[in-house]
Amino acid sequence: MSVKITSLNVKGLNSPNKRRLLLRSLKSAKSDIAFIQETHINKVAKVRLTDHIYTVAVSAHSVVKRNGVSILFRKTCPFKITSEVCDSDGRFVLVSGSLYASTCHLINIYAPNAQSEQFWTDMTTLVASLPPGMVIVGGDMNAVPCAAVDRRSQTGTDRAPGLSGQDRAFYTFLRRSDLLDAWRVLHPDDRDFTFYSAPHGSYSRIDLLLCNAASMARVVRADIHSITWSDHADISLQLAVPQSSGPWKWKLNASLLRDPDVIAQTRVALDQYFTENASEEMSPATVWAAHKAVIRGHFIKIATFRKKQKLSLALDLQAQLHRLEQQHKADPTPSGLVALNEVRRALKQLFLDDVAKSLTWSRRTFYEQSNKLDSLLARSLRPRGTYKSISSVRAGNGRVVTSPDAIAQVFTEFYDRLYNHSRDQGEGAGSATGVIDDFLNSTPLTALTQAQSDTLGEPIAMPEVSRALAGLNGMKAPGPDGFHGGYYKTFKKILLPHLTNLFNALRGETRLHPDMTLADIALLPKEGRDASRPENYRPISLLNFDIKLLAKILADRLNPMLTSLIHPDQVGFIPGRQLYENTRRGADLVWWAGSTRTPSLLLSLDAEKAFDRVTWPFLFRLLVRLGLPDNFINVIKALYENPRAQIKLQGASRSPFTISNGTRQGCPLSPILFVLALEPLLTRIRQSPHIQGVPLGNHRFTVSAYADDILLSLTDPLRSMRHLHDLLTHYGSLSGFKVNLTKSQAMPLHMSPEMVADMASSFRIPIVRTSLKYLGVSLTSDPTRLFSANIPPVIRQIKKDLEDWTEKPISWIGRIHSVKMNILPRLLFLFQALPVAVTRRDLAGIQSAIDAFVWQNKRRRVARKILYRPKTRGGLGLPNLYMYYCAAQLAQVVAWHAPAADRRWVTLETALTSPDRPHMALWLPRPSRPLPRTVCPAIANSLRIFDLACSKFSLATTPSPMTPLFRNPAFPPGMNLPDFKTLEASGLRRFGDILTGGKKVTFADLSARASLRPFDYFRFMQLRHYIDTEALVPIANTPLNWFEKLCSAASVPRGLISTIYYALCSGSKEWGELAYCARWEADLQESLTGDEWEEIWEATAKSSICVTHQEQSFKMLFRWYTTPVLLCRMGRTTSDLCWRNCGLQGTFIHLWWDCPRVKEYWGKVGRLLTSIFHRPVHVDPWDFLLSRPKTGFTNPEQSLLRCVLLAARRALASQWLSDVLPTMRLVKAKVSDVRLMEELTAIVRQTIPKFEKTWHLWEDYLGVTS
Repeated sequence: MSVKITSLNVKGLNSPNKRRLLLRSLKSAKSDIAFIQETHINKVAKVRLTDHIYTVAVSAHSVVKRNGVSILFRKTCPFKITSEVCDSDGRFVLVSGSLYASTCHLINIYAPNAQSEQFWTDMTTLVASLPPGMVIVGGDMNAVPCAAVDRRSQTGTDRAPGLSGQDRAFYTFLRRSDLLDAWRVLHPDDRDFTFYSAPHGSYSRIDLLLCNAASMARVVRADIHSITWSDHADISLQLAVPQSSGPWKWKLNASLLRDPDVIAQTRVALDQYFTENASEEMSPATVWAAHKAVIRGHFIKIATFRKKQKLSLALDLQAQLHRLEQQHKADPTPSGLVALNEVRRALKQLFLDDVAKSLTWSRRTFYEQSNKLDSLLARSLRPRGTYKSISSVRAGNGRVVTSPDAIAQVFTEFYDRLYNHSRDQGEGAGSATGVIDDFLNSTPLTALTQAQSDTLGEPIAMPEVSRALAGLNGMKAPGPDGFHGGYYKTFKKILLPHLTNLFNALRGETRLHPDMTLADIALLPKEGRDASRPENYRPISLLNFDIKLLAKILADRLNPMLTSLIHPDQVGFIPGRQLYENTRRGADLVWWAGSTRTPSLLLSLDAEKAFDRVTWPFLFRLLVRLGLPDNFINVIKALYENPRAQIKLQGASRSPFTISNGTRQGCPLSPILFVLALEPLLTRIRQSPHIQGVPLGNHRFTVSAYADDILLSLTDPLRSMRHLHDLLTHYGSLSGFKVNLTKSQAMPLHMSPEMVADMASSFRIPIVRTSLKYLGVSLTSDPTRLFSANIPPVIRQIKKDLEDWTEKPISWIGRIHSVKMNILPRLLFLFQALPVAVTRRDLAGIQSAIDAFVWQNKRRRVARKILYRPKTRGGLGLPNLYMYYCAAQLAQVVAWHAPAADRRWVTLETALTSPDRPHMALWLPRPSRPLPRTVCPAIANSLRIFDLACSKFSLATTPSPMTPLFRNPAFPPGMNLPDFKTLEASGLRRFGDILTGGKKVTFADLSARASLRPFDYFRFMQLRHYIDTEALVPIANTPLNWFEKLCSAASVPRGLISTIYYALCSGSKEWGELAYCARWEADLQESLTGDEWEEIWEATAKSSICVTHQEQSFKMLFRWYTTPVLLCRMGRTTSDLCWRNCGLQGTFIHLWWDCPRVKEYWGKVGRLLTSIFHRPVHVDPWDFLLSRPKTGFTNPEQSLLRCVLLAARRALASQWLSDVLPTMRLVKAKVSDVRLMEELTAIVRQTIPKFEKTWHLWEDYLGVTS
């Protein structure tokens, strides 16, 4: 194995085509490090020299567009940068670091082309100042080491040595710096050149790679290549690095699945294979595993043929170029130069054609994805990746290893121990089946009902496989077999029957082929940890897609039953449960401990490699205990029978090792299996009389968990800790679970110093006094500090991020999407997780920072209230942070109404307010509410937000059908709730419950619902008297509004916060009417209905899949464009006349519609549309300017009409400040460009039929007019 260093003078990189050509050339040459000279990029230019292959670039630029050097690093290059020195004039850049644990200094030089002794003196000083290590200097020296052999004139004679002052200065630099010319050392008798000067007709070798003795010892090859697309030849050297035997791993090229011919050939190959091999005699597992080998060979054959076909012309031209170059260097004749330049031009054009095709596909990606709520925008917001492969790691004996194979071996040994720790226990130890069964049988676990078990055990149906396939990301990294999800989705009609057959066979005795359960382990470094230690990496298992698909099917089946198997204390990976439930509960318990002055302990447990340590004997015995059917367990066992894993490390060979414990991170089923395996521990903690939690009413609150993030609230800390320690030890011996107490954290609450000291010394637990970190928030011992400990730090970081993003090339709408994608989730997490009061003033600063970011610190062109409105209501959906805070808090008010048994925090807060209940009391008028028995901040804040929203957004009708009948001061007998318990149990709780089928409920109706006592009849009559006296029937008949319906639903719906936010925004009284709608109606002298405006808003949002194009539609809708009238009013100009020289006032509607020249333009567009659609198209401003749907057009025709009109508007906007109007040729060119992008997108998305329906009329039109 070697590291390849390339050097090339590119003569300018300001062209996107040249940058793409450079990066593709480097990739093709397999360069690891590239020295680039003469980039000609100035310091203020927003030009990036990196891509997904070359992820790091260290550059030195000049103030003006000259000079400029860069060093590029491939993402897999093991070079670790420690320091950089960049010349302010763009003449050199120095990068120091380590290469496989060896100190290495890289210097890229673009030397002055005139004599400059001072420059070389400075370079000598720079090299002399470097610490010991390898030194590699490369670049365009504009000088040669030896003029006698490194220059050749037009006549073929050599220039006499010593004639150039630059050569002399350079030679002095070489001698004083002890640097060797790598190419000359390896080619002492050869003559070759890197640059041809056409004006002088001479060759010279001025591009050099120089090494000191330490680095020269590792140089195994040095080459001078041909001059192709630049006027310099690229040169390279290869450094030997620790040997590695890393094998080539095949991965399906996704581009093959976009080719209809390849798809057709593969379908034939698959049909033929399964027809010939699938039979009852053959095991489905064998047939399936063998099909992968056959189809892998099929794809390799196609790819190899295509690559040879593509490269054949380039290879022929390169061979001709090399032959002609050597001839011309030996005998520089004019005819030889002509032939040489012809071949060079042909090769360069071939490269440029390839780059153009690549750029077209790149443009398609940006056309569809840029500035959207998508991964492209997310990546642009993240700091540029500085991904480095693992260059060194510390072995168990403390020795640092640097070779890829040695590093891989260290990780293999580490994970072999981790994933096989249960083997050390032996069969007769604590993990034996009998001991596990005794533990599980003595634990009160909930098992599945027979009906649930039968549902789990049903055969797997093909629609079930299809749904699971649709739910998986098809383009994620594949497993060892190289097949990603795109293969399965492209050929699902052929593959799914055989997959379904295989999966059902696993319900019996069939087992998977060993290669199917092999996984690659990708290593992700944990942030802020020592990267030289293997335990500080997160192992992600890259499973084969078919295994992941099977796991997804099992997870989808098991998911709906988790709520009946897992106690509400566990909220991780359980449908319908959320993280905030535990943080709100934790804050409530901290407040309770303070208000009651009860000595308590909040303990956060650190589980060591929790997912990876689960023992399988314990897991499978648990699944039996929980009532899962045997055939379902058999399928799970098939996934876990003798699986193997191998470390995936660049350049290293892969050594598979077996796995005997753990649930794989990256498997859809793993989180579910883990929370099931953890449930016995949590149940034991809850049920133990020796582990004392917080007692409230009939409940105890001892433990809460989000997967392996466990938080305990203990009220007898010392005694509880002793028993907890014993329980953890016993459970760990059976299940593999291991708690690292020294990394756990304990926060004492109102404990004496003696108790704290005793606990710390007995259990060696770190003690935190003021705050404890749990699930991403800081739970503070002082509840009043909960806000300051969490929200201000996040706001400060967000403001810093917004400043960093200001200069990023993101469009106007893209900036709004950036806020939605990155900023809002961070704040919304806190709004949910923290039960604290947040005011508008608290968020005013960050809201203003967001506004400044959206407008790039420039003048606001659209009113803020319009941006805040949802798109469906005529806005752009810029998040209103305070509204989102209210929505998040109101969502928890809705959750109050869900059954308390389903949410422990609701149970806790209900117990804190007993006998009042928050979900009942809040519907009473504020003056009528019973005096709350608690001042718990979380409850008080939720009530405050509800009251505020009620007054501002009419959340409840007055009086509301949701008003409670009991604990209502208007009904004094009902204040004693126990007297009415049985009536309440029969469903009589609120005003709305007094009617059934439109009639008043009778005692007989209630008796049919619950077992009522004779005494209850008296209470019922008291209640009837109250109902009749207060005339509650009309109130009960009042329809529920949107919020009341949410609260009365049996469960909390998905997307609740978004639902509430949308309702709050849509009903906001602050906004009033939309001013731009009134101005459009005034300009066009026509009023539209609300439905017609909604059609325009919908059409605007659908005007293009390209956000950049879509932006024009929104700018038109919001009347964005600056006009002569506006400029004159602002004092920017003295005339308000139309700049198209018609002599009329240049208002907005005049420039877009009323100007005589513009009317002529739109008339041409109308005639173009008539030719396309073969029918008269009326020229209407509502349709042409705002894309109002035209009647009588089909959906595909509407889509094409929107594209043409949008192109026409974009063409007119492109000539906005000019008196020249766009031509129809420009409009057609813009439409054709959109059509090309849409076609490429349809190929990628496999929606060609839909594309053809939309664009066939345009194709027909072009065919007639061409």
